[in-house]
Parts: sequence; structure tokens; C-alpha cells
Amino acid sequence: MPDQTIDDILDALDHGRQRATYGAVAATVGQSPRLLMKGRTRDQRHSWVVRSVTGLPTGYRPEEMHPELTVRQTVLSTREELAHWLSTRHAAAA
Repeated sequence: MPDQTIDDILDALDHGRQRATYGAVAATVGQSPRLLMKGRTRDQRHSWVVRSVTGLPTGYRPEEMHPELTVRQTVLSTREELAHWLSTRHAAAA
């Protein structure tokens, strides 16, 4: 999916119950990882974007994280991994 917005990616991650790192998402949308989630609510939908070291979102309380957040061990950690995952989801939906 070319020209994806952060909201497109968040929707796909939430629907697919898949975590991706701040760095992978930021590289995909052309933003800084540090500013990627600035101004966004800390809630379950946004919790799929995580730190590479912990696999968890930064600064979230347990009740703000999706209950299925750690069901999958895989965390998409590069722009290429995320792009491939998104393209396979987009192809399956078409």
C-alpha cells in the first residue's frame, strides 16, 4: 500500500493484532520515531506501536494496552518488514 498514513498502519496493526516498532512505522511514514505518536491518545489501538527493546509501547499503563498485545511474539522492526506485512494484508483483502 503506497502513501500510507499512520492511521492506515494503526488500523492494519490493530486488525491484524501485530506489533511494529516506532522506528519501523516512522520510517514508513517519513517521520521521526520520537515524534511519531506525539499528540495521540494512549489507548489500545495505538498500543501496537512499540519499543524494539521491550516490545511494549512507551509510557502506557497496563489498562491502556490491548489485551492481546503480546499474543504474537513477532515484532516488525524494520520499514521493509512492515511494508512486506502490510502488502500481504492488502493483497489478502483485495
